[in-house]
Amino acid sequence: MRLGAPYFVLLNLFLLFSSGVGSQVRTYAIQRSADEIKIDGELTEPQWEAAEIAADFTENYPQPGISSRYKSKVRMYYDDNALYIAGEMFDPKPDSVSYTLSQRDDWGNADWFAVTLDPYANNINAFCFSVTAAGVEYDALLYTDDSDVSWNAVWRSAAKRQDYGWSFEMKIPFSAVRFPNKKVQEWNVNFIRQVRRDRQKSYWNEVDPEVFGEITQAGKMVGMENVESPIRLSFTPYVTGYIENSFDEVAQKQTWGQRLTGGLDLKYGLNDAFTLDMTLIPDFGQTTSDKQILNLGPFEVRFDENRPFFLEGTDLFSIGGVFYSRRIGAQPFNRQAAEASVNDSIGETVTRSPGLAPLINATKVSGRTSSGLGVGVFNSIENRAFATIADSTGNERSVQVHPFTNYNVFVLSQNLKNNSTVSLVNTNVTREGGNRDANVTVGQTNLFSKDRTYLLNAEVKVSSIFEDQSPTLGHAVSVGLSKVSGVWRYGLSYDELSDTYDPNDLGFLYNNNTRNYYANVRWNDFTPGKYFLRKWISAGIYYEELYKPKLFSYGGFDYQAVGTFKNFLTVGLDGSVNPFGEVDHFESRRFGNEVRFKPNASIGGFYSSDYSKRFALDLRFWYKQFVNSSQKGANFEISPRVRMFERWFLVYSTSWDFITADYGYVRPLESSYEEDIILGFRNRIITENSLRTEFIFTKRMGVDIRVRHYWQQVEYYNFNRLLKGGKLVESDYNPTNADGASEHNTNYNAFTVDVNYRWVFIPGSELRVVYKNNIFNAKNELIPSYFRTFDDLFTQPQLNSVSMKLLVFVDAIYFKSRKQKL
Repeated sequence: MRLGAPYFVLLNLFLLFSSGVGSQVRTYAIQRSADEIKIDGELTEPQWEAAEIAADFTENYPQPGISSRYKSKVRMYYDDNALYIAGEMFDPKPDSVSYTLSQRDDWGNADWFAVTLDPYANNINAFCFSVTAAGVEYDALLYTDDSDVSWNAVWRSAAKRQDYGWSFEMKIPFSAVRFPNKKVQEWNVNFIRQVRRDRQKSYWNEVDPEVFGEITQAGKMVGMENVESPIRLSFTPYVTGYIENSFDEVAQKQTWGQRLTGGLDLKYGLNDAFTLDMTLIPDFGQTTSDKQILNLGPFEVRFDENRPFFLEGTDLFSIGGVFYSRRIGAQPFNRQAAEASVNDSIGETVTRSPGLAPLINATKVSGRTSSGLGVGVFNSIENRAFATIADSTGNERSVQVHPFTNYNVFVLSQNLKNNSTVSLVNTNVTREGGNRDANVTVGQTNLFSKDRTYLLNAEVKVSSIFEDQSPTLGHAVSVGLSKVSGVWRYGLSYDELSDTYDPNDLGFLYNNNTRNYYANVRWNDFTPGKYFLRKWISAGIYYEELYKPKLFSYGGFDYQAVGTFKNFLTVGLDGSVNPFGEVDHFESRRFGNEVRFKPNASIGGFYSSDYSKRFALDLRFWYKQFVNSSQKGANFEISPRVRMFERWFLVYSTSWDFITADYGYVRPLESSYEEDIILGFRNRIITENSLRTEFIFTKRMGVDIRVRHYWQQVEYYNFNRLLKGGKLVESDYNPTNADGASEHNTNYNAFTVDVNYRWVFIPGSELRVVYKNNIFNAKNELIPSYFRTFDDLFTQPQLNSVSMKLLVFVDAIYFKSRKQKL
């Protein structure tokens, strides 16, 4: 009997995802003790003497696979309420241990120890608890190939200098983690140590860098029995007071104001696996300022999420990439409605307009069952918002600019064998009053081979927009097959976005209507050689076209090479070549009128010295040249890092972009040209300077200062009319001011200062004092040099804000313990 080709394809796939190799897993047998200990970093209690010792760590970096030359002894035990971990970190040169202080959740420049706990032993996610030699605490949620440092738990630790090096103790309450409700517990666990001066990172259970995933290579903890999940209920009430000096658009002057806000964060363990997080009347006025820029392109700018509630514990909600939390509490949905309803004949003007939609609350419920089913539900509600319009006689009226809005995300994610998953995600936005509603549904699967060497991933998304009687449907499809472990790694991928796919009511997408094809290969060398500790080289080919109609966008190849020398100096080189040019189908703002760019090539590189030194330096550059054209671009960036002393750290960065003979769409300022598509030729200079400094008073108190100045100057010198097929013809459009300069010239400044004092006076409770200064200004007048921008920068309209926020952590277990004692 002859077997056809489809049979062999299926047979090969079966062998690929069912074969595997075994690996040795270490086991730690933990013991119970009812006696309490003092968390002081000294291992003097008898519990530590009786506990099993975990030792003989294996190096992961820089020389993977060899025994660590730094002796480590780690012990664990547990009682009814907590897990206790202690360690002795031996060092042949105790005076060389780095005890540098840093902020919480930042290892800084210190030696550190960490433990990873995977109570469900599913190799999908884990808890990480870490302490530095200086006693600074760090905790995070770990995933197969990512981490969430914003997650914070309430636990205790202490570190102590010793003649042999340093030691530590940790107490991790069972209320800080989630674990299965069963008599006998068997957790995945691993211990990690880093010696900062030579960057050595070692693990108790070996972690091979050639194997995909860190938490998938953990050891086992056995012997824990009869542990009940405690009441996981905590409240964090807070109150914030503001004194602000801001620009009043009506009075056209800076005015003072003050306000007082309060709210509550709540965390409740619904059962051993699921947790409810809620924020009521949230206040995010102390978050770090956005990095505003001058956007000349057709797509919106994506900003980072800085609000703690939307950062913490969002692993399930990030599946599918359709949840962009900055949509919540953003600009009002109908923010143009006020201006559109102004009656000029009676002298009406908009006297007050809310900048952000009022957020009432946000709630998350998430967890994973013992069978590996992850469930996540997110819901948030925004209230109505109104603008005020006044006429020349002082009569006022209100115009609704934002409807009552509900945001919802629902996630199901099932663990399969070999760290594989299959997931379903649904996001929904519902607005009152017949406004636009939206829904996006995602089906996703990630299938690993048994040895986690190969990964097959596939994803289907469907968007539905409800504005009329019938919904507008769109879809997105992606599929990829890649080798994710080993020295040689490679992959193929295909992505398709239909012209009607739109996830942007609760997601973020720059543009739809595309097909992307990509193939890449990467070679890794994890073994130190004569000059390098590690190095890798990658190359890829790519091609993009429109989904509908099927038209070319761009295609070419890219490359990158990175190496770390034995003195921890890291250098890299990268670049790309687009031999067929580029066709931008979106720049004209009118679909079907493409903007064409000539073939081009770019090259870039970076230099990064050893961060463990008191002085380190980062350099970065790139250069892009278009063939047979004066169009080109160049960038260079310099960033020195200085540790003035153990408590004071400073990073300065300056970046300069010079873009010559660039061209792009401009909106005509004269009505006679409104039917034309005008492209302006321009020279651009972009400068960004930033300074960040930290001064650490104690391991629980410090000041973080961030200053950023972004400046872009755009000078237009010619205008063309865009015709069908991408042809450009001269245009007589050229609006100028009294000085003969183009009215489209732009001089844009964004200046921000964020000063953040933080004192964690008890675990989970803190006092924050924040000062913010924001200046955003755009004008038509150009200046001869960057430094002239400061002539009048600080006289521009601005916001100055001083706020104080007090958060108090209240754990229900405390009241239960008091009641039992009484």
